Amino acid sequence: MKTEEKVVSMDGFRKPKESEVTSMNDLNVKTSQDISRMALLLALLAVLLAGVLFFKANQNLNSLSQDVTGLSSKVGTMDARMAELENLPAKSKRMVMGTMIMEMAQKASYLATQVDDKEQAAKLLQAMELLQQAKPAE
Repeated sequence: MKTEEKVVSMDGFRKPKESEVTSMNDLNVKTSQDISRMALLLALLAVLLAGVLFFKANQNLNSLSQDVTGLSSKVGTMDARMAELENLPAKSKRMVMGTMIMEMAQKASYLATQVDDKEQAAKLLQAMELLQQAKPAE
């Protein structure tokens, strides 16, 4: 048996064929097309991201305006309560004065029942009526 060796030249593998070699112009055109596609894709993604961010910010502003409206109504309630508290000293003063006047009227009524002189009793009852009329309104 005879062994034969086949020797293949590597020149065909090392050198690209002329038909397969693309010119620099073709490479530039293909590269610019790829870059323009990527730029278009990035622009679309940027527009989509801007839209999402806009609607999210709009939603946050709407909820914030609702919160501000709720707070303004609560502040109005607090102002009304503060106005009531400002009037509290005058109101309590009127209540104390009314209680003292009623106490004096009751004492005059009691004294009118205890005195023997009818003229003094009539004057005490008249004083009691005047004290009841002098009672401050609440």
